[in-house]
Amino acid sequence: MMENAAAAKASPYAIELDGCTFCYKGASRPSLRDVSLKIPRGQCVVVTGQSGCGKTTLTRLVNALIPLMYEGDLQGEVLVAGKPVSAWTMGELSAHVGSVFQNPRSQFVNLDVTSEIAFGCENFGIDREEMVERVAQAAATLGIEGLVGRGTEALSGGQKQSVILASAYAVHPDIFVLDEPTASLDVHAMRNLARTVALLKSQGKTVLISEHRLWWLDGIADRYVVISDGSVMGDWAAAEFLAMPFETRTDMGLRAVSLAEIDSAVAVSPLGNAVASNASRSPSYGKPTVCMSGVVAGYRGAPAVLNGLDFCLLPGSVVGIVGHNGAGKTTFARCMAGLLKEKAGVIEVDDVPLRAKKRAGRVYLVMQEPGYQLFSSTVDDELASACSSDGAEDSLGNKDRIAAIKAALALEGLADRHPLSLSGGERQRLSIAAGLLSSARAMILDEPTSGLDYRNMRRIDAQIARMRDAGIAVFVVSHDYEFLCSACDEITLVEDGRIAERFPLNKATLPKLKLNFGFAEIQ
Repeated sequence: MMENAAAAKASPYAIELDGCTFCYKGASRPSLRDVSLKIPRGQCVVVTGQSGCGKTTLTRLVNALIPLMYEGDLQGEVLVAGKPVSAWTMGELSAHVGSVFQNPRSQFVNLDVTSEIAFGCENFGIDREEMVERVAQAAATLGIEGLVGRGTEALSGGQKQSVILASAYAVHPDIFVLDEPTASLDVHAMRNLARTVALLKSQGKTVLISEHRLWWLDGIADRYVVISDGSVMGDWAAAEFLAMPFETRTDMGLRAVSLAEIDSAVAVSPLGNAVASNASRSPSYGKPTVCMSGVVAGYRGAPAVLNGLDFCLLPGSVVGIVGHNGAGKTTFARCMAGLLKEKAGVIEVDDVPLRAKKRAGRVYLVMQEPGYQLFSSTVDDELASACSSDGAEDSLGNKDRIAAIKAALALEGLADRHPLSLSGGERQRLSIAAGLLSSARAMILDEPTSGLDYRNMRRIDAQIARMRDAGIAVFVVSHDYEFLCSACDEITLVEDGRIAERFPLNKATLPKLKLNFGFAEIQ
């Protein structure tokens, strides 16, 4: 332990990758190819690139999840604080490198928030008095004091993400590895995260962030490393990267780096621009596809999350659902889709009151964490299963439908891959493809762009436009301002388990959307 601590102080580099190539066990091609990267101590480095390019694999090399949890063939060398990863014990490395995974739910080991934040401190034998102080400090830094003492079961995805980051922060590691840390965060939580990363930098910590949403890192990141097909495509100082023309970065499949760029992209979006062309859209208004009246819903042993909610979803409409983390958005979606039974109220689909079990299938939910709804052994089997749930018997026709949706969502080369071996963005697209092949009357997308790059965000946007044209009602839960602007006709604000406001999305109402997101405080 003392030897590793001495190496940490002696080496000028926190992280070094030298000629690293890695191929997962059973994979036909490597996920990383000859990657070399040196990160000095105290830098904040952002690794970005298209979905499936190898970003998460790179982070797993640094925190030793490869080869501890993910087997495969590794060539090259990985050093942390000047020592090969293989020379650290897992306990020592965990104290030195704090990790936040892409799916925070997979990191939870306790049933209450306080114990979860304290978990790492307990493992490293920190005395109780200091542990209590660290838990309080971590919660305050992440802005989640209100969650302390609460159970973890009813937390939203964004709240879970913040709790896991607080748990890593409380251990006081020298290096932080964050994999898609904003995937489920609202703007307020993202701003807290940005302040936290800036604080870590001021304390001399090293931060490695794998990320698609880039705007919140403006002024914080020191370097941007772009990965393409497993190789380093470019490594730029922040000023150089930010000075690139927007079109140059979008050609690489990258998202906007500032709010100004987002607004510029919305104004010229070629795929269903909500600001410029919303006035010309004409959803197929008629009888509601889904109507919820006086709905009360929640989780066992906890107060109700939905409190007398009233809502109608019309055919051919695309409604964006917004609200802060914990407002009830995902509970709203799960209840509509029949995955959570309402405690009171009525939910109708096509004018017919349906109990929760009967709604499943008629209303299709693409979950925030799609790995929990992918059950087949290959991508093609997953899509064939979706076709069979549609009741279609035409195998030839199904093959054509599957081929078309794979092409539309860039899934062609993944036919024989196991769904859980895919990247987060690839799983997201697969789950959406399965939904599109179902016979659902309404489609719910819960944070559909988490883990998605610019090109794949546009692919999802195009599929939503197809659903709208086919008269399918679309319900989008998202904190992604860039995506909502390009995809939605209407915005619904959820507060404290009720509908606080609904308004059409157009040029005149865009400032209202920004205000609800909290961007007015940023600009």
